[in-house]
Amino acid sequence: MKRSLFLTLVAILGFLFGGMLFLAPAKAVEGFGVASSPESILFFRIMGSMILAAGLLNLLVRKEGDSNALKAVLIFNIVGHGLTMIADIGGVASGTLQFSKIAVGQVNHLFIGIGSLVYLMKMKKMG
Repeated sequence: MKRSLFLTLVAILGFLFGGMLFLAPAKAVEGFGVASSPESILFFRIMGSMILAAGLLNLLVRKEGDSNALKAVLIFNIVGHGLTMIADIGGVASGTLQFSKIAVGQVNHLFIGIGSLVYLMKMKKMG
């Protein structure tokens, strides 16, 4: 898959997921099996805004050649999705989240994290 297509797909996933969290946070809270409260709804909306911004960032660099800016975005994807997976797994281990409610998200985190790592490793060395 071309890197530009991968980054476009990452952007679309960010827009879909971030849009859901931002525009329908009560549904997202319910979908994750988290107790609904004004605080959880606000938190999901804030999370959605950041995911939307990350999606836009990936869209903006999709046609970028090998550069330090693209390298930074790919590292951001790897670290962000890796840490989120760790947090989600911690939520399952503590009993706060059910794996069945976060499984699709874990697949997305793996797709974006591993894909970003592959494209990062294919980049020319930056000086």
